[in-house]
Amino acid sequence: MLEEFYDRINLKSDLSDLSKVICEKYNLGQYISEEIILVGYEDFNFILTTDTGKFCVKVFNKERTYEDVKNYIDRIELANSLNINTPKVHNCNNGILCEIALNNVKFRLCVFQYIDGKSFYDLNEIPTETEIKNIIEQMAHIHNAKLKSDFIYDKWTITNFVKEYKEKEKYLSNKYNEVFKSLAHKITNVKFEELPTSFVHGDIISSNVMKDKSNKLWIIDFAVSNYLPRIVDLAVTSCNLCLNPESIDKTISSTKMILEEYQKYNKLTDYELEYFPLFYDLANAMGILQISYLNSLGETSEEDKFWLTESEKGLSFSTPDFWKSII
Repeated sequence: MLEEFYDRINLKSDLSDLSKVICEKYNLGQYISEEIILVGYEDFNFILTTDTGKFCVKVFNKERTYEDVKNYIDRIELANSLNINTPKVHNCNNGILCEIALNNVKFRLCVFQYIDGKSFYDLNEIPTETEIKNIIEQMAHIHNAKLKSDFIYDKWTITNFVKEYKEKEKYLSNKYNEVFKSLAHKITNVKFEELPTSFVHGDIISSNVMKDKSNKLWIIDFAVSNYLPRIVDLAVTSCNLCLNPESIDKTISSTKMILEEYQKYNKLTDYELEYFPLFYDLANAMGILQISYLNSLGETSEEDKFWLTESEKGLSFSTPDFWKSII
C-alpha cells in the first residue's frame, strides 16, 4: 500500500532524506522521525517530528500542474485569512511553497501547523450536536468572507455530476441506472443563477474536521474550495457528518438541525431549500460514482469502502418522507 503513496510523488529514496532537507529549508530543528498519513486521494502527507515539535507536510502529487499547485497555494493563503480554526502554514524563503530537488526528483511541498488530535474519520465518531453547530458556524464564516478564487475543476464536486456521470457510468452497478439517470436529468433543470454563491470549502467531511486534545475543532484541507452555490457545502457536510447509519431518525434530526443552525448566520432562500434534497442526493451519488470508478482500477482501500458505504446508506435514507420531516 505504501508504494502507491510513494508513487504519488515519485519518491525513490528514503523519506527521511527528504525530511532532513525540509528541516533545513524551513528551519524546523533537528530531524527525529516522520509518519505517513494514510488518508486522502491526491497528495502525499506526513507528520514530521523534530526536536522543536511536530509539523504536517504536504508534498504535491507529481501529476499536479504548475497551475494546480498555484491554485492550491492561493487557497491556503485565503484560508489563513479567515476567522476560523485552520492550521497555519509556514514560510520557506519568500513564500509558503518550497521546491526541493533530491536524487534527480523535484518535490513541491508546503508545511503546516501540526494539530495534536485526530479527524472524526480517524476517531470513527459522529460529531455531537454541539460539535456540528461549531462546524456550521465556521462554515458560515467561510461563506461570509469577501473572497474569490480562480475556478478549479474537481471531479467530486456536485456541480460536475453530469460530466462525471457520462464518463464513468459504465463502472456503476446496474442497480443505480435509473436513479443516476434521474439525478442527471434533474440537475440540468436547476437554475444555478438563482442559487446564492460564495467562497465554499467544498469538502467539510469527517476526514477534514479535526478534534484536538482540548476538543477544539479545526477545518483542514481547502484543496477543492471554489466560488460555488453555498448549498454545495451544506449538502456535502450533511450527507456525511449528519449521517447515522444505524438510525434514520437521528439522521433526520441532525440534518434538520444543520439547516436551522446555518440560518442563524445566513438565511437560505426558498429556492435553496427546494433544491437542497437534490444536492444531498447528488453528493451521495458522486461518492458512489467515484468510488465505483476507483474500484474498477483495482483500488479497494478501507477509506474507499467507508465512503461507498456512507454514500449508499445516505442515498437509501433520502425518500419523500425523509425530507417531509426536514424541510
